[in-house]
Amino acid sequence: MKILGFDTAAKTASVAVMDETGRLLALSYLDSGFTHSETVLPMAKNLLDALHAAPSDIDLYAVNCGPGSFTGLRIGIAAVKAMAFALDKPCAGPSTLEALAWNAADWRMPVCTAMDARCGQVYFALFDCSSGEPLRLCEDRTAAAGELRPELEACAARFGKILLMGDGAKPLVDLYGDLCRPAPPNLILGSAYGTCAAARKMYREGNTVPADALVPNYLKVAQAEREREARLAQT
Repeated sequence: MKILGFDTAAKTASVAVMDETGRLLALSYLDSGFTHSETVLPMAKNLLDALHAAPSDIDLYAVNCGPGSFTGLRIGIAAVKAMAFALDKPCAGPSTLEALAWNAADWRMPVCTAMDARCGQVYFALFDCSSGEPLRLCEDRTAAAGELRPELEACAARFGKILLMGDGAKPLVDLYGDLCRPAPPNLILGSAYGTCAAARKMYREGNTVPADALVPNYLKVAQAEREREARLAQT
């Protein structure tokens, strides 16, 4: 079994291939400033070529389905839907925040995954990784960065100092450095390794879907939609 995973939820782009045992076979990662629409499909092709594999050799297609950049999520989901639909392959759409936590699961400590949601907010979730596998402690949600102390204090009191992951980690380090510490630079933004690992668990639990069932989970209304609603309210 082979899993092809895509992570396009933030400014970095990543593609990975994993086997059924959880062994990482190949990984590509870019933080280049190019748009994901330019990079992810060539990245996937290069990985498959290096493995002497074809898209039809992939048994499960995976992509982080949110939260994250609205445009980035749509690009990744569209790419996976197109490939999987053409080959009639199953898909997995893990939470971006859970996939981030999988990147740090081997640290066996509590993990807070946080992504920049703009306007002083973060997409946020907590996980216990003491078993080597992320155990969810709360649901994904949007929160003001300055309102998380009660939850972080409770988590740290129970499990110890918390490892911060994601592009929303810096403001949380500044606010809660007594409770948290950032992951190392090579780990903090995660990669499609986490996407594949989360998808592998979903496959084992029977939580895959057909390609046309993949949908983004934005967690908040897009700015353009908020502006449209505001204009409508004024008319």
